[in-house]
Amino acid sequence: MQDAAAALSSRVASFAISLGIQASLAWFLGPADRGSYAVCLLFANLLGLGFRFATDLAGRYAVASGRMSKPEAVWSTASALLVASGLAVLAGRLLMETDLPIFAKASRSSFLVALAVIPFAVLGQGCVSLLVGLGRISWMAVMMVAAFLAQLLAVLVLVRGFDMGVEGALAAAMAAGSTRIVFTVIALRQERAFARVRLRLAHYRLLLSYGLRAYVHRVGNTINVRVGTMVLAFFATPAEIGIFAAASGLMTQLLLLPNSVSNTLFSRVASDENGKPEVVSQAARITGMVAGAGLVLLCALARPIVALLLSPRFLAAVPLIWIMAPGVFLRATSKILVPFFMGTNRPGVCSWAVGTGIVVNVAALLLLLPAIGLAGAAWAMTLGFLASSIVFVAAFRRVTGMSLSEAWSPRAGDVARIAEAIADLRRHGFRPQLAWRHPRPPVPERE
Repeated sequence: MQDAAAALSSRVASFAISLGIQASLAWFLGPADRGSYAVCLLFANLLGLGFRFATDLAGRYAVASGRMSKPEAVWSTASALLVASGLAVLAGRLLMETDLPIFAKASRSSFLVALAVIPFAVLGQGCVSLLVGLGRISWMAVMMVAAFLAQLLAVLVLVRGFDMGVEGALAAAMAAGSTRIVFTVIALRQERAFARVRLRLAHYRLLLSYGLRAYVHRVGNTINVRVGTMVLAFFATPAEIGIFAAASGLMTQLLLLPNSVSNTLFSRVASDENGKPEVVSQAARITGMVAGAGLVLLCALARPIVALLLSPRFLAAVPLIWIMAPGVFLRATSKILVPFFMGTNRPGVCSWAVGTGIVVNVAALLLLLPAIGLAGAAWAMTLGFLASSIVFVAAFRRVTGMSLSEAWSPRAGDVARIAEAIADLRRHGFRPQLAWRHPRPPVPERE
């Protein structure tokens, strides 16, 4: 319960700070530069995702399930991610010599800074995965808040104070990655995870085997949210890209809640032979209730919220928010099933689900974008989330044997759990340092 309270309180803080980041980027950059920033960051993130082959997820599973010792998981994962970062930077630099239309959406210097973002983004995400695998949820909560805060401060100083524009915003992303790395190093030292070990080929085979099966899921998670921005990067103006990126960025802030719940569940699921399906289904129902309430409020107040947070120059994003809301609700709910499949060594299910969503998203984009413009990109995002959610729910039913009503019908106990979590948050507040002082006992290794 302490982990859940820490995760919830950290997500409240992270949500508030990340809204501050989105607002600062919108007000200081404006639609056109906001679009250039979105394209450059997407360039960096996709390169990092493409070359790391989901080894961060594999390292998380290896340590949570006891398939590797802590030092083995840390050193093998870190070395794999460093190699992946180098390859991604090299590939990105070679791509910059081409005439792809996306390189006309921002300055050359901005894309060079984006290349520097890659290792910080790759290692930063690896840090999150390792902390989840180690069960250090409360410490990860501190790290996430600190990373968002570092990014916000960097945006204020570099973009507003020094007027560095897109380059300053990208440097702020590096500040967030650096903060994640520093906090993770502190936790890993406490876990004695830096002990010398002899890495064997078997360690990398395990990472590659699991990572390849989870690869489509890991890459697809990013593409499914950003595929609209990707396509717009080829065909739209920077201002149109900025409006769509701001709308999708605001909506996906609500996915911080399911991300938090997923991270909290993973180590518990991975340590149980059956994956605790009843716990997972209840968590999904509760997350859907909370996310749904938040989305209804956001849609009702979309116009004043956009004008206040993003500035009146982004009011064209309001209809996009209304279209995206049903898809984000489905995504927030079905995302809770991800730790069940990942933790029970079924990453292929996640890849199939997200891959299906991407296919539907891209197909809808090609059909709707020429016909109705930015609204078509928003509808494509919602349809993609619908498709992936259907696959997740169907696979969960097949694996667990739970009927749809058994898994998804709301119960009085769900509301009681929400009230209990709120009461626990009021009682304890944001005090994740308790778990830092008392680390989770090591998971016994499996044969």
